Parts: sequence; C-alpha cells; structure tokens
Amino acid sequence: MCHTGAVEAAEHHLAFTADDGFELRIAYPLIHSATLERPPPTPERLGTPADDSANSSSTSSARPAGGGGGGGGGGEAAIRLRCHHFLFVTLHSANERQLYDVFATMKQRACVASVKQLWAFACPGSPGGGASVYDARAEYARMGVGHGDVGRHWRFSEANRGFGLCATYPPVLVVPARISDTTLTYAARHRSKGRLPVLSYLHGNGASITRSSQPMVGLKQARSVQDEKLIEAILASSEPQGTAPRFNAKRSHIIIDARPTTNAVVNRAVGAGSENMDHYKRCRKVYLGIDNIHVMRDALDRLVAALQAGGDRRAAQLQSAQTRWLGHIENILVGVRTIVEAVHQGNHVVVHCSDGWDRTAQLTSLAQLCLDPFYRTMRGFAVLVEKEWVSFGHQFTLRCGHLGHPARFTVTRAARPKRDAADASDNDDASSIPDEGERAITPSANADGDAGLDALLQTGSMFGRFASRAFRGVQSRISSAIQAATDDESFYNEYPELQTSYVAPGNAKSAGFSIGRSKPDHETSPVFHQFLDCVYQLWVQNPTMFEFGERFLLDLFYQLHAARFGTFVANNMRERQGLDLAAATRSVWPWILAPARHERCANPLFGADEARRSASVLVPDTQFLRYWTALFECYDPAFADRPAATADDGGAAA
Repeated sequence: MCHTGAVEAAEHHLAFTADDGFELRIAYPLIHSATLERPPPTPERLGTPADDSANSSSTSSARPAGGGGGGGGGGEAAIRLRCHHFLFVTLHSANERQLYDVFATMKQRACVASVKQLWAFACPGSPGGGASVYDARAEYARMGVGHGDVGRHWRFSEANRGFGLCATYPPVLVVPARISDTTLTYAARHRSKGRLPVLSYLHGNGASITRSSQPMVGLKQARSVQDEKLIEAILASSEPQGTAPRFNAKRSHIIIDARPTTNAVVNRAVGAGSENMDHYKRCRKVYLGIDNIHVMRDALDRLVAALQAGGDRRAAQLQSAQTRWLGHIENILVGVRTIVEAVHQGNHVVVHCSDGWDRTAQLTSLAQLCLDPFYRTMRGFAVLVEKEWVSFGHQFTLRCGHLGHPARFTVTRAARPKRDAADASDNDDASSIPDEGERAITPSANADGDAGLDALLQTGSMFGRFASRAFRGVQSRISSAIQAATDDESFYNEYPELQTSYVAPGNAKSAGFSIGRSKPDHETSPVFHQFLDCVYQLWVQNPTMFEFGERFLLDLFYQLHAARFGTFVANNMRERQGLDLAAATRSVWPWILAPARHERCANPLFGADEARRSASVLVPDTQFLRYWTALFECYDPAFADRPAATADDGGAAA
C-alpha cells in the first residue's frame, strides 16, 4: 500500500502522518538499517541551491516495501528502512533536501552513545512496577527452597551482594546448603566471567536445573576442586541428609553443553573449554550442537533477504531460509526435551554454553516453561523472563542493538538511466555526418581513380568516425564522474555526519555520535527472538496449556526492540542498578498485564482441562514445527488493530 503525507524525525521516533489519517510511528531502536538513495546527478540538480528550511519534515509518500522493494522511479530520492519487526518502508519525496535532512536527523537520533538517550527514559507514565512482578526470594521459596524435604538442601547466598563474586549475576543466589561462600568464591574463578553453577529451578521431585558458564580448563586441562565439590553437592541435593555419595553407574545426571563439540574444543585455545568428565564422576555430558550468535544472525538475515526478494526465485529462497531458521529452532527444542525428560525422571541437569547468558537462558527458561504450569500463566511468564533473562544478565541492549550502528545507515547513488533505442539511433545518425575535416579527405573526387587508395581512405574514414564516437563516449563518462564527485563532495560538506567514517567533533560526551561508542554490529543476535519463537511452537502444540495467546508474544517482541520499557534495556543487573532503571523507567509487565490488554492477549482455550493442565509436563514435539507467519509478516501496532489487516497491510514481503 502507498500513502501520501508528511514525515518527521521526532526525538524518539520517525513519524509519518498520511493525508487519509493513517499514522505510523517507528521508534528508532526498531530500525535495523536504512539506506538513503540519492538520484543520479543532473545539471539541474547540481545547480539546485540548498533549501533554506531547516526543519526535519517533508511531504512524502510512504509504502511498506514488499517483495522486490520496488524502486522509486523517475530519479526521485528515497529512504528505505528495514525494521527489526519485519516492516519494510520506502519514503519518497520530490524535495530532496528535506529528505536528506530527515535521514541525517534520523541517523543521529538512532545512533546514540548511552541507553539514557533511549525512549524508555522519556516515555510518559509512572516509573517502576517491575519489582512487584518478581521477587527472587519469594519465587525460590515457591519452588520449595529452604523448607521441606527437598528444599532444605538448598540455601540463599548473598556472596554476590555488591557484585563482587560475579558482575553479571543477581545479588541473591541459591546454592547447595553444604557449600560455603568461601567455596563459591574459589569456584567462580574456574568459570568464564565468574558465572559459577547456581540454582535456576527446583522441581517437585527434588531434581534441579542449574546454570553456569564454561569452565576455564584451557589446553593444560586445568581443574578446580571447589568447582567439582559444587557440582557434586548439586547432584547429591536430592539425597537424604547424611547419605554417603553414591556412584551412579548409569550417570543419569547430565551436564549440558549447548555448543557444538568443535566450538567447545576450540575454546581451549583461549583458556576455556568444557568439563573433563574424569573429574565429574556422577554425571555424563551431552553436547547439543546449538550454533552461536553469529550463525543465528546470519540465518535471520537470509530470511529477511528472502522476504524482500522478488522475481521467480523468491519462493525457493524463502522456503530455503525458512527451513534453515526452523532447523535452529528444532535444535533448541531438542535440547529442551533432553532437559525436561531428565528432570521429570528425577535427575539433575547443569546447563551452560560459553558465557551462559544466551543459549543457556533459552534452554533453562524453556525447560521450566514445560515443567511448571505456573510459568504458562501471564504473570508466571513475566516472573520467568525476569528471573532467567533479566536477573541472570542477558545482554538485551547489545543483542538487540538498541544503541544503533552508524554503519547500517548508508548512502547510495542511483545510476543514470540508459539511453533508449531511439536516442541511440539519433545520435548514431548524427555522428555519421562528416564534418569539414572529414570532407577534406573523402576520396569521391580522386583524379587518378586509384581503387586501392579509395578503399584505404574509406577504411580510414570509418576508423575516424569510430574513434570519434568512442572518444566522445569516454569524455562523457569522465565528465559525469567529475560531476558526480563534485556533487558528492558538496553533499558530504553539507551532511558530514552521513559519511561512513564520520566521527563527531568533541569528546565522548558531545551531543553528536561517533562510530565505536557501541559494540560492533557482530554482537547483535536474535537470541530472545528465538526464545519467543520456541514458546510459540509450544503454544501451537499445546493450545489449552497457556493462559496467553499469540498476541501476548507479539507484543513482547515489538516492545523488545522498541526500547519503550526499561525491562529490556541494559545488559545485566549491575548496569540496571547503576542506571536506576526501576525508578527511571517503566516496566513492560504492568502495561501488558493491565485488564484491557490482558483480555486481548488471553487464550480462550486456556482452562478447558484444568486438572490435566495443573499436572502436565510438556514435551516438545520437534517433528511438528510451524513457521511463525504473524511475526515475520510484520506485527506493528499501526496495523495490528486495523479491522481488515492482511499480510500486505503489514508491510510483509508476501
């Protein structure tokens, strides 16, 4: 669809208001990448003076770009946007200068130096609210920690208060009761980033899920007695107090290494690696083969490219990309099934990947979703996300790219349109008319009538005409290149911030931006996106077991990238406390759990079989996976509530 209206680069979002009343607001963190397409240089454009108006609005036409992303045509300037929520928008305007101003302002406000410049810190409403949803002590007590036959083998530890033990762990940890804080201090030194094994979930049968990062074994196969004692205490936590440790011949307890085996082995070269099972006698190790963040990002980029593709090969490209993406989802759910089956049978599971904040969070949270019906309610899901993702240090800002990446905002120049056949024919006819110099050597009046000389002169004349045309073509191209270079120099003099290598003047606290203030683009990855996709698969397979429906997951995905709420801002609890997010920003949970939205996000099939639901343990069916059409065809509030919303209305590349 196409709308005509006005576009404005506001402080925290790009706003488009159509003449027919349609409104589209795109928060800057939602923008994955943007391209400014400048028209080819012409004498008229090269001589156009800069517009005196300095505002950042213009009358434009906006269209969500479908397959092929149709060109602007007619030499118009255009801005093409790719958004994280799979909205593809093209803005055209006859006023080039104002469109350039919009792009420059958008880039400056999308690529910021601090999370304090994000929308979450300026969004109207009452701050706070997140603390009322999740309380660590209350949630672990609900599982039974500290009381009962099972829970008394575990205790709360404040060894990480002040983040001295691990900078990316929460202040309150749950560890085996017989392990002292001193032992925890030494055990943390043996784990990457100090992320030692701690309790994530305690099941009713006494089995547990603990999480950590990879051990620092290195090429010399270093070991830590304290780490081994900690793992031993975890595996013995379901045994009666005072019972001597039993050798488990079947080794039914599991250490899950989420990585491919090759990746784990290669990490030894940098001092890390995986457990030497000669020192962990009571369990076995399982590699899941889940690829790293870079492979996942590449898979998503391939899918997006297929969504934007056009032509006859689009269907085949899309099918291939969907299969690749669902293959990664399958690998994650296979790991979840392994954990769920082990815990349900009464065995302990220790989960880690490399640093323990990406694949580990996916596996532990999805396993708990399958094991505990409480987490399949809306409030329980909020508790699960706060516990496994927020408090245990998933890097939301880094993985989602909230601070923006200047290299993703590019400027291109459209090529000059080729001459049509009629123009080329006319030019060729004109070039065939000899000029005065050519007439002087034309052999039409040769006195002696030498036929050989006539032929030679005729050949020379043809060569001269050919050389003349070739020279004029080269001359034209050189002239065009000089004009384009002159125009580019003039353009970048006026808009220096649009150069790829631009660094704003001043120090790091200046009002501008500079490349390198945020971590490199290769640190972004759809980790939480994949978690939501896996939840969607479980919801599809078990439609009566979840209180929430698809709309609930779609709303969370949108807010994840919009950075409107403080829930999905910052990279760990230490950063969150330093930014005082609880007081300075709003939490997403009071908003999404409010009665009006709760009703819209509720699953009407929930509670149809309450007895079965309350005692159910879900086992993922990895043979039944579905492509999440509603997500990849763009879920945006501007389209979600329209009465006749279709895939094309959502800006999907369908």
